[in-house]
Amino acid sequence: MADIERVVEEVLKKFGVKCLKDEQRMILDCVLDKKDCVAVLPTGFGKSLPFQAYLPVKRALLRDDSFGKVIVCCPLVSLMQDQVRKLTSLGLVTAAFKGTDKETDELIQAGKVDIIYASPESLVGDSQWRSTIQRLNVTVIVVDEFHTVVTWGGLEADKEDKVFRKWFRRVGEIRSYFPEASLLALSATCTKTIKKRVIEVLGLKDYTNITVSPNKENIKYTVKKVYPNIESSLLWILDSFRDLKKEFPRTIFYCNSIRDVGRVYNFIVSELSDVTNIENMVEMFHSETTEDKKKKKKKKPLEKLTEDSVLRIIVATSALGMGVNVYACHNVIIYGPPRCLIDFVQETGRVGRDGEQSCAFLMYYGQQLRNVDQDVKDFLTSTDCRRLQLLKTFLSESELKLVQGTRIHTCCDICDTGCSCNSCSSTILEKYMTNLSLDDVHVMETSSSDSDAVSYEYESDEDLDEIKST
Repeated sequence: MADIERVVEEVLKKFGVKCLKDEQRMILDCVLDKKDCVAVLPTGFGKSLPFQAYLPVKRALLRDDSFGKVIVCCPLVSLMQDQVRKLTSLGLVTAAFKGTDKETDELIQAGKVDIIYASPESLVGDSQWRSTIQRLNVTVIVVDEFHTVVTWGGLEADKEDKVFRKWFRRVGEIRSYFPEASLLALSATCTKTIKKRVIEVLGLKDYTNITVSPNKENIKYTVKKVYPNIESSLLWILDSFRDLKKEFPRTIFYCNSIRDVGRVYNFIVSELSDVTNIENMVEMFHSETTEDKKKKKKKKPLEKLTEDSVLRIIVATSALGMGVNVYACHNVIIYGPPRCLIDFVQETGRVGRDGEQSCAFLMYYGQQLRNVDQDVKDFLTSTDCRRLQLLKTFLSESELKLVQGTRIHTCCDICDTGCSCNSCSSTILEKYMTNLSLDDVHVMETSSSDSDAVSYEYESDEDLDEIKST
């Protein structure tokens, strides 16, 4: 066996992996050969493993410290925390993210950290920190979740003061700090328009392109139109939780705002207050979840998600998103449609990573369609296969034809309705949800409007914190 093959095999064993998928090996070869690479691979594919294994492989081959550092430009703190925690537990390399604390930042600047995670705001927007890290020997630059360059940074025509995070549109500047470093751009979801824009921003010309279809055949898409009333729309969750208790399937519940997260969480926990250990079985997570608040629990919500625990439901915003490897989760509920289909694919991609049959439920009411992209509206109102409607944004006509030939009743709710195989099966949670009709919702909504009905609203973030402390 060639020396490099032996080394790669030995390093992978330490990661608990037998071998790399073809696309993962292509990525590793690119960074080892100092070539640029753009990789679009589905959620759960293992996009991070190649660049994380790069330094241990290089170290074993060179047997010295000339392999340099890896800088990872990352959009979310939760994602950085998750990856740093995993790498630290392995002990193969040192890893940290800028902003953890003063001591960690000093270690990074002193060149004592192998894999450095940082946001665009730090890498591009912080001139003092930027000038310090330019003295480091950086051999690989990773732009993780590169679609956010556009979805959060905006298109070229968009005004800078109107975009969500302006420094995302300038991440290409990182390349000028380390002109000899190879650049690896990774994402799970990318439309043709976004990819073209990102390549321009990153200044890529001669690069290896690696793409795998975002189609995840083990996820069934189900859409339900509901009335704008949390209590009536989610009563089925209470029924299923009371019936199943600790056997309730682990579920991620996405909301579009911190306010909705608080309302949904308060509703579930308050109505199930008589269920033993409910405060540990239901959690919430959003961008304003403070470290002080997290420390009140023995384990943080993200830690509970990535291992076998009593946690059954986590109510979250998209802050719980890209790159988080959720353990044994096969259900995701999305309350209110995401603005674009990329966000939808990202959120549904948190489930079914083990290949088991999974379900993605999207609940919406008419007013929520005002601020979403047209392709989201087309997906929600489709009368044909939702999977094909979803993938139109990402795949070519020839690729869509291949998907069309593999559709079965587990494809989406529409294909399920039209299926005549007489052997259709549904997940436990799916059975509870599909029993909910608009007529039922209307009845519940009417009854919940009585004067003594409880309102599951909260007025501020302070009230939300109070909810969690009770």
